[in-house]
Amino acid sequence: MLLKKASIVSVLALAVGVSAVGAASAATVTKASAVQVTNSTYTVNGIAVNLATFFEKGRTLVSLRDLSTKLGVKLQATKGVITATLKGHTVELTANSTLIKVDGAEQKLTVPVKSVKGVTYVELKTFVQALGGQFAKDASGTIWIDADLLGNVDRIQWVDSAKFIATQETETGRLDYLVDAQTASYEQLRILEEISDFVIAPNGAKAAYTNNAGEVFVIDFATKLSTKVSEDTSIKPELVWSSDSSIIYFLQGDKGSVVAKLDPATGTISKVLEDKVDYKANLDVSADGKTVTYTVTKPGAVVADANLPVESDDVAIDMKGTEPQIFAYTVDPSIKDNKPAQLSTTADDKVFIHAAADGSSVGYVSVSSEDEVKSTLVIVSNDKTSKTLFTEKDVYQAVVSGGKWYLLTEGNGSNQFVYEVDPATGAAKQLYTLSDTVSEIIVKSGSPFAVVNEGRVFLDINGQWKPTTK
Repeated sequence: MLLKKASIVSVLALAVGVSAVGAASAATVTKASAVQVTNSTYTVNGIAVNLATFFEKGRTLVSLRDLSTKLGVKLQATKGVITATLKGHTVELTANSTLIKVDGAEQKLTVPVKSVKGVTYVELKTFVQALGGQFAKDASGTIWIDADLLGNVDRIQWVDSAKFIATQETETGRLDYLVDAQTASYEQLRILEEISDFVIAPNGAKAAYTNNAGEVFVIDFATKLSTKVSEDTSIKPELVWSSDSSIIYFLQGDKGSVVAKLDPATGTISKVLEDKVDYKANLDVSADGKTVTYTVTKPGAVVADANLPVESDDVAIDMKGTEPQIFAYTVDPSIKDNKPAQLSTTADDKVFIHAAADGSSVGYVSVSSEDEVKSTLVIVSNDKTSKTLFTEKDVYQAVVSGGKWYLLTEGNGSNQFVYEVDPATGAAKQLYTLSDTVSEIIVKSGSPFAVVNEGRVFLDINGQWKPTTK
């Protein structure tokens, strides 16, 4: 959920052109009949490599052999025609010709295919794109070449430091892929499209989800196989893993009235809390499993003149008192008349709600009904005291990872900022300055920092932004 809609501009000012290579990689032509070949540095499939290149007529030409080896292209020569294939795409080249065939269709080159000292060279940008690959230059000058990037990604979730799940929304449901963060290679997970969102276990080895019937499944990322762990068909609007990845907590019922838990090993479901209070949401469970936190939102009241007919349009909804409120429940059967405690009573909207690992407090972004009032980060403790941690900038998104808060906020002009906030001290540190078109940040302790812009995912790899989806 975002509080600000992004516009269409590049987060990194990517220049998808190869004519403006850096001074370290640009080669010059000393004579019309001679070329000067140099070793140029590129990042191919996530790995920095040197490729033999030269520059002519505003184009960079690359050693066909060098690039194909690094990119994973298969080459075959028959009767003077070189055929290059990569992931379903085919390119045919002939020495000294400005025409190539791309999947059977002719395409014209600016510079003909050339042979220099027995090595074949071809236009870099044209060749990469003809094979369905991607070529991008970031603001630092680093050039990224990828064989094939997953496109049309709606959101991602980190599995561990090396892999993430990328989800594409479809007309019939969703498609999920396991993506290698370094190489950007991906593999579709074989599951039904009509499922709930993946909830990845803290150990990164598996994820839980439900189908339309409410049955619970667990997918093992090592085997890519899903196992049905519960045939119970009650509605389960939220799934939450225990800290040791052994138990799945969830809200139960079409109104989220019950907090329950499931043991995936046995399929046993037991109730944790049943207090007859509807519309629970934002379920969280402390690391020791002793504290359950959630919000409750009361529905609006229908206001109408009793003298008017039921079908009249003159009906209003009174939304007073419907703001979400935060509750905490201590899971202890020995407590007599044990009831949840209401921690908040404020009239602000509450979004990006996350509980502390020890269950001692709950943090959220407070959104005022007044447009001119900034959204702030607030912490409310189990003793019902609250404090505002961050007020410097208007907060658009908040994520918790490794015990710290990460905020996407307003910036200056066309920028946005990312802050790291320590909930223990309230200290805020600015980490990034990003374009104001970044729509989301994805943070997981130990994994690269990720941002989404125009539906594309970029990863911070050693201080450089690597495009990982297209």
